[in-house]
Amino acid sequence: MLRVLGWAFGAIGVALLVIDLFETRFGGLRAVGQWWFRLHRDSLQVAQPAIERHVAPWLWDPVILTVLEAPAAPVALGLAAVLLLLGRRR
Repeated sequence: MLRVLGWAFGAIGVALLVIDLFETRFGGLRAVGQWWFRLHRDSLQVAQPAIERHVAPWLWDPVILTVLEAPAAPVALGLAAVLLLLGRRR
């Protein structure tokens, strides 16, 4: 299961990289938060208060906000690499 998720995130990462490079004319990569806002802005607006109230207030600002500001393609490719390593056959 981890390998399937790893390959899925790898494909998503490559797709995000290609889309970013063509749409920005090699000008840069979009952040995770920009992609999330582009795909479903309502859930992004609900996520912050929900996490701060029901999970942990400290989790949003230093942790999740850092991920949201990171470029999406490397985040997806990094997650794919971790999942593929965890799911490898021994």
